[in-house]
Amino acid sequence: MNGWDIFVQSLGILALIFYVISYQFKKPALFYLFSFAGAASFCIHYFLLGSVGGCVVNIVSMSKALYLWRFPEFKRKHFFFFFIFAYIVVTVLSIVLGWDSYLVILTGVASLAHTYMFFQHNPKMLRFIQIAVVSPLWIVYNIFNNVSIGGILTELFVMTSSALYLYRTRKEKATESIWI
Repeated sequence: MNGWDIFVQSLGILALIFYVISYQFKKPALFYLFSFAGAASFCIHYFLLGSVGGCVVNIVSMSKALYLWRFPEFKRKHFFFFFIFAYIVVTVLSIVLGWDSYLVILTGVASLAHTYMFFQHNPKMLRFIQIAVVSPLWIVYNIFNNVSIGGILTELFVMTSSALYLYRTRKEKATESIWI
């Protein structure tokens, strides 16, 4: 690994740090601000790795995080569903525009699953989707498309954090299904 490779991989680690910090905030505005910084770092990271698909999908994530940071009350508005629909359309376009290999489909499906999570009012279901769909797809992409160490570590962190939440809340409303 030469100096350039270390620099590019360190951008992925920087993105991981931004995402870890974002999970520490209870205020949505700060969460979205640090999520934007993480997505921006990953965007540059994937671009420098030559992973166009990962770069383009992160541009879409940056726009979502930036908009929700700027308008944190937006989620409560009646036109939120229009935003979600538009995000789905843009995600599908990002798959087409960011096509660098069939692996970009994984990032698109992960992004769409992440968008679906916005509709969930059940925190357990949200974490379940993250563990079962979103993170595994990004891990496969990160392994087989120009190896992203920061990407792999980020998804392992998110999966661990989600699993710990599910473990800590397993006894709350024991009769509640994650599918409700």
